[in-house]
Amino acid sequence: MEVLNVVAIVVAGLMVGCELSIAAFIHPTLDTLPEEVHLPAASAIARVMGAAMPFWYALTLLLTMVEGAIYWHTSGRLPIWIVASSVLWMLVIVCTVTILVPINNRIASWETSTPPADWKRYRSRWDLLHRWRVVVLTTAFVLLIVGIL
Repeated sequence: MEVLNVVAIVVAGLMVGCELSIAAFIHPTLDTLPEEVHLPAASAIARVMGAAMPFWYALTLLLTMVEGAIYWHTSGRLPIWIVASSVLWMLVIVCTVTILVPINNRIASWETSTPPADWKRYRSRWDLLHRWRVVVLTTAFVLLIVGIL
């Protein structure tokens, strides 16, 4: 059980850290670049992260749910902090798939030589929604830790 605890915390923590670094460092840095550099970099990052993140999100949710199930099975009590964390992870995944992924896919598909006229509006919208996602992910991570400890 202790190994599962460590794995769940590390996987969730790295996920939140990755998303935080995008919100706090990567995208703000991209915003300072000239458009001819910004757009290809944003598109490339969107493609790479779009391929990797679904598996990471699913793994984190699965580990959180397994933590909750094992805790419930061994103690007979509902692990409210872990359940709350799982619910937040599920909400983030639903919002990500329905709102952020379509924007991300659009960004990833842009031709860097002929971007749409309103491309910065889409990037700004994604960045704002992503910052809110990071807040919820951080809360879910803290709840997971509290539930495990």
